[in-house]
Amino acid sequence: MTAVGEDSDSGAQVLVVEDDSATLAAYGELLTSLGYEPVLVNNVPTALRLLGQQTSIGIVLTDLHLPGMGGMELLEEVSCRFASLRPIVMIVVTGHASLDIAVQAMRFQASDFLTKPVSAANLSAALRRAARSLGEQQARVRLRSDAEGEPGPVAEASVAPQPLPAEQVAASDAELLAVARTLKRTSDQRAEYFEQGLFADPCWDILLELTAARIQGQSVPVSSACTATHLPFSTALRYVRSLVDMDMVRRWKDPRDRRRDLLNIEDAAFQSMKTLLADVRRKMVGN
Repeated sequence: MTAVGEDSDSGAQVLVVEDDSATLAAYGELLTSLGYEPVLVNNVPTALRLLGQQTSIGIVLTDLHLPGMGGMELLEEVSCRFASLRPIVMIVVTGHASLDIAVQAMRFQASDFLTKPVSAANLSAALRRAARSLGEQQARVRLRSDAEGEPGPVAEASVAPQPLPAEQVAASDAELLAVARTLKRTSDQRAEYFEQGLFADPCWDILLELTAARIQGQSVPVSSACTATHLPFSTALRYVRSLVDMDMVRRWKDPRDRRRDLLNIEDAAFQSMKTLLADVRRKMVGN
């Protein structure tokens, strides 16, 4: 892929699997405009054949609902056939998001989960995360190959290896971000069906929001952190102050807009949250 941006240096093509011809063409145009090299197919068997033949494919963007073999079957096949041969980062798109679907997709190493309609901004961000994750995985493969004194793995269509055990696969930032988003989506969905505050866990909601933001190199306005709790602003603000007092969260004035404050999770709390998310991911993948 010849991609634009500092996070797009993986040198891989992007395989897009979508049965709707108009949507497939739109994805192709968008990826091309962003500087990626798309490979467009409308079914899973063709996708698997190309993955076996073209080792330059490192990122797969797939719809879940496809005729015949679906996107979930594609995830499973990629996990079984290619996981120990070469890194492949999977991005899943669905029009019917649910926690069960997200968890099932993550069991097969999906690194991102997008809900239709997919905006150009969201797809662009997902591709940047995928490129970064692919680069990190490729670097680990090279280091492992150098340590063992053997050449790196090369994909062959005739080989069907078993994936590495989940506990041996280090979770990348993109994978941890996917877990954080899944957990946040669950909290948001609960708020749609039950009275606000019934399942309130405001400190967790705030830390989850700040962890996801820090993984992406961002800070969070106090108002956004409060909104994540689904509680009244004044109530949520007390929890923000408590986390600041416990040295788990840092708060400061936005240098570009002195009218608002920004938040970031402190180093120790961030490492604890990453460890927790990695453990949740291992359990999701291992179930």
